Amino acid sequence: MDKSDTTYTFTTIKDLMQKVLHENKLEKGVNQLQVSEAWRHVMGEGVWTYTTAIKLNNGVLTISLRSSTIREEHSYRKDEIIKMLNAHLKKELIKKIRLV
Repeated sequence: MDKSDTTYTFTTIKDLMQKVLHENKLEKGVNQLQVSEAWRHVMGEGVWTYTTAIKLNNGVLTISLRSSTIREEHSYRKDEIIKMLNAHLKKELIKKIRLV
């Protein structure tokens, strides 16, 4: 075998991890965990303590809150919250937010 016939392909760790996640259908679960962490970080501990459930489905983030006051207050800031969460995630995962 001639050395000139050998070719090597280099892959970054990031690309390799994305491939593994995709092939094993783990992307949805990882995205869910990342969104949950982003919500806690962006919204702070005060809002986090009133959050009872977080679910991401087809770009729609559904947040369940125990406080109607917090729910009402944040309903006016949905577009801003989407931008902050997507910026924290460094990807456009969230298209819409539902506060329930």
